[in-house]
Amino acid sequence: MDLNKIYQLMDKFEQSSLSNFEYRDQEFEIQMGKKGHGKPVVNTQPTPLPNAPVAPEEPVQSAPEPIVDTPVAPTAEPTPISTPAPAPVEDEIDPAECITAPVVGIFYQAHSAEETPYVSVGDQVSVGQQVGLIQAMQMMRPVVAKQAGQVKALLVENGDEVNFGQPLIQLIPDNPSDI
Repeated sequence: MDLNKIYQLMDKFEQSSLSNFEYRDQEFEIQMGKKGHGKPVVNTQPTPLPNAPVAPEEPVQSAPEPIVDTPVAPTAEPTPISTPAPAPVEDEIDPAECITAPVVGIFYQAHSAEETPYVSVGDQVSVGQQVGLIQAMQMMRPVVAKQAGQVKALLVENGDEVNFGQPLIQLIPDNPSDI
């Protein structure tokens, strides 16, 4: 099985709700799995520290409020207040100007910590140029530019977890009509 078909299988698996996947034929075998079904596990219950005394919770009682018989004056109907729409932010990121993550994983700006990053702010990028790596399922997947332009901003840090389609690098396109 060629590498592109493996990448396609990985993409489909990452986007699916499956937690495990296995494929076999006469020449090839692949097994994929997600921990926690691809989503982080969050513990919402606080856990006590080991060997720390746990104080029992006592219900809080409030004092009864006295009932006062006072006449109430009629009130006018409240008038609706219109709130202005939020002003558009100048620094909003247009996804069409960005290089996005092809898979879910961990983004790296270079092949190793000792090497220089693939691109920096101000660099010129051409179509098909590698601009980073994403580690997905113990494999390094190249991130390539789909359009040419100058790097305006790096939107994620080295080692950040990224989601499928998340903007990674913002470009100033060479030809804005290509967007």
